Amino acid sequence: MGNKISKIGPHVYVKGSTEAVKLYKEAFGLKGKGKPTFDESGHIYHHLLVKNDEFFISVSEDKYLQAALVKEHSNNARLVMSFTVAFENEDDLRKAFTLLYEDGNPSTGFIVEPSTAIYCDFVDKFGVNWCLFVPQNWNYSIVNK
Repeated sequence: MGNKISKIGPHVYVKGSTEAVKLYKEAFGLKGKGKPTFDESGHIYHHLLVKNDEFFISVSEDKYLQAALVKEHSNNARLVMSFTVAFENEDDLRKAFTLLYEDGNPSTGFIVEPSTAIYCDFVDKFGVNWCLFVPQNWNYSIVNK
């Protein structure tokens, strides 16, 4: 057996999972794969979202995140993650930003960097940190192979 994996991808735990799924579908043009699994309170236990039949992100209600993962750790590690999304054009990026930013917390505004035509980094209202960008001067598709 080798060390090969078939996929690695993001899973977020948010308060308001049903609303988050709707927002992420609209912002990124996603579709649900199968039916979401709901608990007795109507919260999502797990739902997989795809784009072009490829895994994009999965979502659960925050109460399903194991408490052991968010406690203070002896090595000062903390649970931190940012999800990076490459767009083909600035219009699509700005549309997604407008949807996701509502009631969120921007941290950079729009920036142009040597490797990006435009870039922004912010936390949405569910506490998910997003980095949206349009690549420049490099082929992003190579990174995803």
